Amino acid sequence: MRTKAVLTVLLSGLLSGSLLALAACGKAGEDPAVLDSASAEVDATDAVVDAGPVDSATSAPAPAAASLDTGALNERRDPERLLRYYVSAVRVGDWDAGAQAWSLDAQMTAQKLQAEFDGANPRLAVGKGDMERAAGSLYYEAPIVVDFGDGRPSKRGTIVLHRVNDVPGASDLQLNWRIERTSTLTQ
Repeated sequence: MRTKAVLTVLLSGLLSGSLLALAACGKAGEDPAVLDSASAEVDATDAVVDAGPVDSATSAPAPAAASLDTGALNERRDPERLLRYYVSAVRVGDWDAGAQAWSLDAQMTAQKLQAEFDGANPRLAVGKGDMERAAGSLYYEAPIVVDFGDGRPSKRGTIVLHRVNDVPGASDLQLNWRIERTSTLTQ
């Protein structure tokens, strides 16, 4: 039991340092990097999704918005696919598309997303997460770093996705991965 506590403390320290390294990586204007990693640690090389700044010179979504992977909204196997879709939507400023990645219970709207990110030139980085099962549901929790390009302090925390685990009578929407919540703190 003591060994588990020591490992937990060590992993917490590694995660904190790795998130700082993740926040420092990359340069403005880069395309999102999508990497496979089996590591539980999060560092610059383990980022599942890393999106550069949003070009907010206009209020219309950038042309890249047309290339968003809308099939991710029907994803049932790979929660990271939905995360890539969401981060890409934020990157190009397609607030309607970004809001669609959220569960109905979260009551996320395009207006809320735009208020949070528009004009901030954010850089979102999402690390490799962990899958958990609970009473007919699946949850995917991953570390997230949001660096704002407008001088606001960075935010770090977690993003949690949820879907019903093939329960009889579940609707198609309930069976698809959706963002349930984020828990971030200003650093």
